[in-house]
Amino acid sequence: MIRLACAGLILLGSFTVAAAAEIAEVHGTKPILVNGTPSANPLPDSTAGDWSKVAEYRIVPGDEMILNFGPSSESPTGFLERTLKVRPDGRISVFPIGDVVAAGRTPRELEAAIVDMLGTTYKEPRVTIEVTKIAGNLVHVLGRVTKPGSYPADPFVTVAQALTEAGGFTDDAARNSVVVFHRVGAREVSVAVLPLDRMMKHGSLAADMPLERFDIVYVPRNTIGNITVFTQQVFGSANLILNTGLVGWELFNLSKVYHFVP
Repeated sequence: MIRLACAGLILLGSFTVAAAAEIAEVHGTKPILVNGTPSANPLPDSTAGDWSKVAEYRIVPGDEMILNFGPSSESPTGFLERTLKVRPDGRISVFPIGDVVAAGRTPRELEAAIVDMLGTTYKEPRVTIEVTKIAGNLVHVLGRVTKPGSYPADPFVTVAQALTEAGGFTDDAARNSVVVFHRVGAREVSVAVLPLDRMMKHGSLAADMPLERFDIVYVPRNTIGNITVFTQQVFGSANLILNTGLVGWELFNLSKVYHFVP
């Protein structure tokens, strides 16, 4: 059982050289793609003071947004606007083109897609999208834990704290192969594997990871061998993720895997 008292000792956002080396020794340090081509770590080393490096927000079902199509003499506000909510299937309905997939796209990507579709009907269409209400902040804890499920993602929540919320490990959990999945694109996922039990026994949780909205913490039954193969199995066509429709992962189809060391 992981206790919050231990988690409270975590130095958030920083990782010791010793802890990072321990993870690297077990799992390796090179990010990889599914196709085997080496790639740089998609997560920035530091975003402090440089918000241009922070990943752009991606739309999920339940988000509400305003679509502004530009000046209109028929509207009281002077602009033609539509307020829409992303349906559970990840789509919105836009006249006259019909359903458009919104989930998984950034607001700018959705704007470009709508303009492209409207271009077949209108001359020089335009649209500006403002996300006015976002779906709940959650992290998902799955696998060999006492209470698998989705939990509120408070600011700076970490893997150890999320596992505590989920009741801790079950007896058959692979405690040194705790996996964290993080979406870095519409079809891309970064993966970290933490030897959490080993770190706790050594009295160091400095490499415990802070989680972000919709991250998945997965505790397997067995020690993971090939992380890329394991990830493909988790996100395969008959997998738990797609079948349960976890918030933030709807319409997700894996194309790239990045393995990184925190």
